[in-house]
Amino acid sequence: MSKTAPTHRRSPDANTLTRRASFDAKSFDSNARTFTAVISSGSAVKRRDPFDGSLYNEALAVTPSSVRLDRARSGVVPLLNSHRASTLDDQIGVVTDVRIEGGQLVADIRLSPSDAGKAVAAAIEAGTPPNISIGYVVHNMTEGVASRDAIPTHTATDWELLEVSLVPIPADPQTFIRSHKGNNMPIDESIEIDDDNEQETEYSKRNQPRAMSDRDARAAYDIAARAHLPAEFARQHIEQGVTLAQFRTLVFNKLADAADRTQTSSIRSDETFDNPNFLNRTIEDVLYARMAGKPVEGAAREMAGRTLLDLGTMVLQSRGERVSWSSRAQIADHVMQRSGGYHTTSDFPILLQGAGQRVLRDAYQAAETPLKLLARRRTAVDFRPMTSAQLSEAPQLLEVGEAGQIKYGSRSESKEVGSVKTYARLFSISRNALINDDLDAFGNSARDWGKSAAETEAGLLVALLTANNGDGPTLSDGNPVYKTTRGNKASVGSAITVDALGDGRQALRNMKGLDGKTPINAIPKHLVVGSAKETEAEQVLAAIAAAHVDDVNPFSGKMALHVEPRLAGNAWRLFADPSQVSSIVIAYLNDLAGPQLAVQEGWTTLGAEFRAVLDFGCWMEDWRGTYLNPGN
Repeated sequence: MSKTAPTHRRSPDANTLTRRASFDAKSFDSNARTFTAVISSGSAVKRRDPFDGSLYNEALAVTPSSVRLDRARSGVVPLLNSHRASTLDDQIGVVTDVRIEGGQLVADIRLSPSDAGKAVAAAIEAGTPPNISIGYVVHNMTEGVASRDAIPTHTATDWELLEVSLVPIPADPQTFIRSHKGNNMPIDESIEIDDDNEQETEYSKRNQPRAMSDRDARAAYDIAARAHLPAEFARQHIEQGVTLAQFRTLVFNKLADAADRTQTSSIRSDETFDNPNFLNRTIEDVLYARMAGKPVEGAAREMAGRTLLDLGTMVLQSRGERVSWSSRAQIADHVMQRSGGYHTTSDFPILLQGAGQRVLRDAYQAAETPLKLLARRRTAVDFRPMTSAQLSEAPQLLEVGEAGQIKYGSRSESKEVGSVKTYARLFSISRNALINDDLDAFGNSARDWGKSAAETEAGLLVALLTANNGDGPTLSDGNPVYKTTRGNKASVGSAITVDALGDGRQALRNMKGLDGKTPINAIPKHLVVGSAKETEAEQVLAAIAAAHVDDVNPFSGKMALHVEPRLAGNAWRLFADPSQVSSIVIAYLNDLAGPQLAVQEGWTTLGAEFRAVLDFGCWMEDWRGTYLNPGN
């Protein structure tokens, strides 16, 4: 080892490191479920630098000034099953004490009374104890210098114990496991570099002078990916003319700065980009904001300037895939589920679907017809006809005579039938749009289909009211919804006046049930007009500062006005609250209201195809809760 004075550096990343140890099964106390283990002797293990692939030995200094034991001695260091920490079931015990004895780190551990803890206890008593592995994080490291025929030894002079695990694999000093995003992944591998220089790359297409060769540039992208930095970070510095060695230093400094700011530990928050679920939600927020033309908020602000390909590669890298930037077209194919001639599964189209669904839903809700507020909503489980069955009011209770005989009562029944139908359209986002960072076509399509779905629903509801020249559809009794003999249609049309509204209210109040006798006392809550009658309706419903009692408007504040411009002419209608007497029914398949987006890999186009589907139905089920005045 060279006598050169050691330098100090931070660990090249802040993820949890693990190393194996063993323990003596004779220390096991079956009654207390405790045992003692030497969990670290500090011996050197071989590592590989994640930046340049060079080998070095890492040793742990086991001294009171080098090991942070506050967490362990406070009883919060868990005993885990194979370094898994995703659920409470993964914890099978707890470290009760840690101490340094003879240059070794020794721990007292108590097993939990769970089934997993009992299984471990049984294995120890049977003479087949598992192996011990520790998880820790290095806060500071003294870097040694290698001689010609040896690799350097770096010593962790400030490290912290985070967890102890029972593992089935025997101790192996040459094995190095590091936790990445919740998965134990081997990183003892060299950086893969594509040596095919015959293919023109994105870098060679640029005319700007660079200090890196195409080979070094690809290596820089790999280094950025391993450090969980965006591809944009590598691209910007490559174009600025830095060398590969300078780029390694930039990455190292960026990680060190992040460690200083966050005081990193192995227990990462769910609200970080290391969490694939949080990363996906954030990318969807970015896509939605760009398509909707809204400001990017929250964590998504950090990704606002990234291209679609950048976002797509982040999704791929978050699940451990290596991305080569030798061809933007190949990356686009990979991101959009086209890879190597066979179909794979990518999360990015799903995120596009989620963002598109939000844009579609915004446009759909903004364009919804007010007629839906008049309807009772139902859920269809399939496309078979649905029956709206109504029973007449129960007959009056009769006095029971001295003989105690109770008479049966009969009820009449009415049925109307409707069903849900499917309405759909296809649109796509092409590979070219992805490469060109163009979301406008996709966002506009989602927005247009949202409006189209609302238009479809509105058209179907308007068709109900305007059927049979405005008298509504024919019901099961052979008559249209509105008919003078039913008492729910004015014999002579009139303008919207207080008197005319009074006639309509009286007609609904006097409606009888199916038995033809019992008043149902329907109360008008909604006034529905077309655009031709909007101003007139507003004037009548407006409050009046009355000087005389006769001037008071009795309908002020009692009716809601709904203007549906698709209703032509001067006719106006009253509707009772659907919770009291429902006249219109709307239904969605499986209670999925509004249009739904689905995605699949493009078959007729290079890219991804999206399908907007609306499963909707509407029909009239009763005439007693609505009143029609033909108007004039």
